Amino acid sequence: MIAPLSVPYRDVRASELSWSLEAPDQPPLHTGLHPVGLLDVEVRILGASHQILVRVGERLICRETVACREPAPGPLPIAIERELDDGYHYEVRCEVRAVDAEHFPAWALALHDYAGALPDATVAVFPSIPDAVTAVVVEPLPARLHGVLWRTWHTYPHAVGGGDVVATRTVLHRHPPLVAPEGACQA
Repeated sequence: MIAPLSVPYRDVRASELSWSLEAPDQPPLHTGLHPVGLLDVEVRILGASHQILVRVGERLICRETVACREPAPGPLPIAIERELDDGYHYEVRCEVRAVDAEHFPAWALALHDYAGALPDATVAVFPSIPDAVTAVVVEPLPARLHGVLWRTWHTYPHAVGGGDVVATRTVLHRHPPLVAPEGACQA
């Protein structure tokens, strides 16, 4: 789904972003809902950032926020793992890449085209700044993991040319129960 944003683009740098699992709900500019098995994944586009809420029924399991938030500016973590309620395991990996002015428009266009062609993707664009793209792709994990994967990309064009590309990859899954093979002795 392509979601044009009706707010002005704010010049942001990747170094201004922060990550959190504790940030409060943020007012979205666009919301997409993606059911994955028993999980309801809500994608909130916050302009040039995102918030992902994962629920089982009415129970909130995870709230990931990558955004410009005071007083907690970046840098983004390279990797974090956490054990969450109800036996869910959370892992996020973040990458920030500086792209030169010659290649930045192609990066933004390729991201727009790639994510825009996927069924469970949200692509947010600022009509006046075509190189500013936020894309979120939601995918189920194999059934035995009882979970979901989401990938995000944010392109931040700089006024002087080039820009930053921020990519995250998050896995949220429930640990499968340990089952002894048939005939095995259990203590």
